[in-house]
Amino acid sequence: MSNQDGTAPPVLFVVGTAGAGKSSLVTAFQRWARFLEVDVLAINLDPGAERVHYDAEYDVRDLVSLSDVMVEYDLGPNGAQILAADLVASQATEVFDEIEGLSCDLLIVDTPGQVELFAFREASNHLVSVIGQGRACLIFLFDPMLSRTPSGFVAQMLLSAIVHFRLGLPTANFLSKSDLLEPETLERVMEWGDNLEALEAALYEESAQQGLDSQSGSQRAEFAIGQLRMMQHASIQPGLVPLSSEEEEGLADVLTFAQSVFGGMADARDGFAGDIEHER
Repeated sequence: MSNQDGTAPPVLFVVGTAGAGKSSLVTAFQRWARFLEVDVLAINLDPGAERVHYDAEYDVRDLVSLSDVMVEYDLGPNGAQILAADLVASQATEVFDEIEGLSCDLLIVDTPGQVELFAFREASNHLVSVIGQGRACLIFLFDPMLSRTPSGFVAQMLLSAIVHFRLGLPTANFLSKSDLLEPETLERVMEWGDNLEALEAALYEESAQQGLDSQSGSQRAEFAIGQLRMMQHASIQPGLVPLSSEEEEGLADVLTFAQSVFGGMADARDGFAGDIEHER
């Protein structure tokens, strides 16, 4: 793989919980990038995807079919998802051979629906290494419905930190489908991403509102706050960016993240935000 200057293009792996909007982001980002004349190629690594709406330059379903795995190994959907993910990872070299000749500015990769199938299987480290070629990063999507509560927000912070730790790649956190949240809720969630003290206060308030007894509620909040402070001490903080694939909000930040990590693509794309608004 190479971009216009002959170096390997950045590879963006899109990860997140099931239903967080990974495929929607890949679809919107690829369509949006065309307006900027940024050559973005998409790859589908989810063998269980029923359908995708982006133009997949490579689709792993041509290599491993979930339905075939279920029949061949007499497995249910969950077991087949796990085995299929491992089969894909074990054939990382074959996958790379298929995409090696591609020339583009950027590769964006749609990963399996369940984040644990991608991040917590040992073979996935090899898959990321082979495809990423040392120029890979992660886009982690926060689910908007889960993010509405302090405990749900903290859970996703922890999951993002764990995925970052497991794969060892630069990671940016985005609040997916932010257009589904009421403005007040969106503002509150974004404040949690920037202000850990506000999130701590919200955790205590949530414990009180849930009717937990004083001791158990306090212990739960203290546990969550302990995790927050640990991540803060390790300089792990969401730096959350609102994203809406439907309204094409936040897509520029995805591109900017790739630019900030790997450079390139900036010279011909200056001022693109106004241009894309005009095109829309």
